Order: sequence, then structure tokens, then C-alpha cells
Amino acid sequence: MKGQPTVAILGGGQLARMMCAAATRLGVRTRVYQAAETGPCAFARDVVTGAWDDADALRAFVAPADVVTLDYEAVDLTTVRSVLPSGVEIRPGPQTMEWVADKVLQRARATEAGLPVGPTAACRTLEELRAAGERLGYPLMLKRPRNSYDGYGNRTAKSQDDLADAYAMLGSEEVLAEGWVPFELELATMVARRPGGETAVYPVVATYQKDHKCDAVEVPAGVSTEVAARARELAVRAADAYGCVGVVGVEMFLLPDGEVWLNEIAPRPHNTGHYTLDACATSQFENHLRAVLDLPLGDTSLLAPAAAMVNVIGTRTGAPENLGLDRALAVPGASVHLYGKHDVRPGRKMGHVTALGPDVATARARATKAAKELQP
Repeated sequence: MKGQPTVAILGGGQLARMMCAAATRLGVRTRVYQAAETGPCAFARDVVTGAWDDADALRAFVAPADVVTLDYEAVDLTTVRSVLPSGVEIRPGPQTMEWVADKVLQRARATEAGLPVGPTAACRTLEELRAAGERLGYPLMLKRPRNSYDGYGNRTAKSQDDLADAYAMLGSEEVLAEGWVPFELELATMVARRPGGETAVYPVVATYQKDHKCDAVEVPAGVSTEVAARARELAVRAADAYGCVGVVGVEMFLLPDGEVWLNEIAPRPHNTGHYTLDACATSQFENHLRAVLDLPLGDTSLLAPAAAMVNVIGTRTGAPENLGLDRALAVPGASVHLYGKHDVRPGRKMGHVTALGPDVATARARATKAAKELQP
């Protein structure tokens, strides 16, 4: 590749923000297109705010690009695809996004590809949902197929009595019902994948959820080498099955018998990989850019024996104040990442803290202490 490449990013959230920051290391130009100004990419030099169906704005936006990539799955690619210049590709591609953006289609693709997954049912009525509950048992995880992320669009039904309220709260004609998987631990890893299929796999992490969203990550995951190898193998198979290009986050369940099942994938940098900014030789954001530009992938190994990441979650409504930043920065071994969002909402991810340590317990304690000091 000659000259200074340009990556056009669709979506202006924190993932785009961290991609832009990583691009400066590589001398890569970035452009960001966002539907609304929410803050994370306010620092970037080249940002366009417009509608996803504005053909003229999108045509001008992608014109200088060498490749187009995405900040999140919910982007409507219809107009973007119609105005792409010849030779410019969207990575991950439209087929990948079609499979992944809808959780019903995502699960159907996993089954078709022979990936190990739990039992599910796609339900379009409350009656179908009740039948699924009878068949799959309780508790039952309910997911809105589209625009479902960070705990938004997920509900747990503990019995049939919960179904009506949960179905109404999801506000979707179709709901994916998942039978409860009796997992011992939730695992995840990031896979960077070039267009030709070359991959680089990050360490397997243990993930911990709160209110249906990622709360913390620990690495190494504290599982046997055999389980870690099984998880890495499944992650690579998943990235291949969905034809992913770029970085893909693969979330998995560890079962009591040591088997690993696929939960979900996200074909982009992922919250469970944010620790790589400080803990790995090459961050997930840099490797995403390398992969979509079809450049050699970077080293994914850890720089310390252990690391942990704890999310900083909003607890109020209003403008950010970033109180406690001085105290958080004083925690040894901790690195603070705030996303620059314009407003705080309860449950909204406002940043994260990564900490390194000689072992997982020390790293988790450092990250937790720093995160608790922050009041975004």
C-alpha cells in the first residue's frame, strides 16, 4: 500500500474514537460519519454528521476512502453501498453484517456452520414465546434481534409470569428466546482477521456481567490450557463462518464439562477487548485498522502477567463532571479511558479503567479501585 491510507468509519461512538487514536500511530487518516453528535469523536479532525440515507453526504464522505469500516452493527448500509467508489470495500462486508446485525440470523448462521450454541426459538407472538418457554424451560433469555447492545434490548424471564411484561418492554415484533445455558464462566476473545483469512488471536479473558452488560474483564481467564485452546479455536471458526474482516469479538460460555459454546459475536472492536489498549503489544483498535487495510497483523501477546478492565458506568442524568479523576489516576498500575460523551445516563458506558499486575487479583483490585473513584 502506497501513500497515507484513509479509513472511513461509519458511526461516531467510543469505538470510532479509539480507532482514530490508534490510526495516528500508523499514519493512517480517518474520517467519521455519525448520525448525531454525541461527543466521543469531537476531537477528530474530519467528522461529518448526517443521515444514513443522505446519498450526497455519504458519497462525498466515502470518496477519498481506501476502505470503509464500522463503529457498530446497526448502521444501515443500503445508501452507503450505492455510493461506494469502484474498488472501495466495506470491511466487515455486507454479508457479514447481514448475518450479525440481526440476532435471529446470527444464531441461524451459527447453527448452519455447525458452531456449538445453546437452544433458541425465534418468536413473533406472545403465544409463541409461551410455547418456547414450555420447550426451553426457565429462566429464559429474551433478546431484541436488532439494536440490542450493552444490556439494551435484553430481558430475563424467570417464569411464564414474566413473559408478557418482558415482551412488551423489548418493543419488537420478533424476539429471540434463548434457553438458559448452565455455564460456569463467560469467556471472550478478540480475533483479528485479514481479507485472505490470516488471523491473530488475543488471550482468552473471563468476563463478568451486571444488568446484562459487561462489567469487568480479567486476563488470563483462569482456565486450563486445554479450555483456552478450545475457546481460541472456536473463536477462529466463528470469525471464519461469518466471513469477518477486521477485529471480531467472540463471546462464549464455558460449560461444567469443559466444553465451550458460542454466545454471540460482534464484528468490530469490542468492550471485552478494551484492555488491549494498555495490556497487549498491539491493541485491538490498531489490529482492526491493520486488518481492514490488509496490512500485517500485530503481536497480540500480553505485556504483563495479568490485566483487568472495569467499565465506568453512569449512575445519574446530566452533563459529565468527571469527578474523582485525580484520585483514579493516583492508583498504581491503572490507566483511565474516558469517552468524552456529551451526557451521562444511568447504565451508560462513560469509560473504562485498565490495570496491569503480577496476577489477576491484583490487577482487578487496582482497576476496581480506580473505577470506583470516577464519578462521570
